[in-house]
Amino acid sequence: MSRIKTFIDNEVFLGSQRELLQIIINHTRDKKKKAYYAINADCMLHYWNDEAYRNIINQRENLIYVDGMGVIYAQRFLNIPTAAQRIATTDLFPALMAELNERKSPFKIFLLGGKDDTAEKVRKNFSKKYPNVEIVGAYNGYFDKKEESKKVISHINDLEVDILFVGFGNPLQEKWVDEHFHLIEASTVLTCGGLFDYYSNHVKRAPIAMQKIGFEWLYRLLQEPKRLYKRYLFGNIKYILKVLTLKLVK
Repeated sequence: MSRIKTFIDNEVFLGSQRELLQIIINHTRDKKKKAYYAINADCMLHYWNDEAYRNIINQRENLIYVDGMGVIYAQRFLNIPTAAQRIATTDLFPALMAELNERKSPFKIFLLGGKDDTAEKVRKNFSKKYPNVEIVGAYNGYFDKKEESKKVISHINDLEVDILFVGFGNPLQEKWVDEHFHLIEASTVLTCGGLFDYYSNHVKRAPIAMQKIGFEWLYRLLQEPKRLYKRYLFGNIKYILKVLTLKLVK
């Protein structure tokens, strides 16, 4: 497994999506409980400014992988070990479903996150597309985290879930998983941001060419400029300046 320290204080998975899929499947099969967290430029801004989030990402037992060309460009610029490819969670999810469908895997999957019936729509869509995959439930992400988390987790545990996807947005989702990890009985927990919005047809993905060169953020910005301009315009500038600072003090 290709893992080595990069510009966070933890090892980062640097292999391919195919390799990561195999790791997830093997760990789930062997009941090796693990959380999987993706990092991109926006995540790195939280990492540098949010101590609680930083401590979660730095936990050795968590597997951290690269979902963002901004991180790969920074790795190259800083001349440190670089990820073999960007592993977008929006690509990882259907790839995992396809692999499990082909294997007729017995794993049970639960989708947690999104507004209203967004996750349920994804569950129905993917259950039809991958009939050999057992997506046993879905629940929206706008429940009261303080009052209802234990009830939601109890429901997930009652379904004997093996793989749990959590899409609350970064860093809320990572903090929630970390806080409740001891209660969650699923072997595999993957945070997935706005994944469910894409596969419920609420949000369109950027063309492949824009994804490959790291401009998927621009496509998203053009779709929702009022909501995303701070994150993508100001955030990208802050990220670039931080990377330049790292280069100067290296």
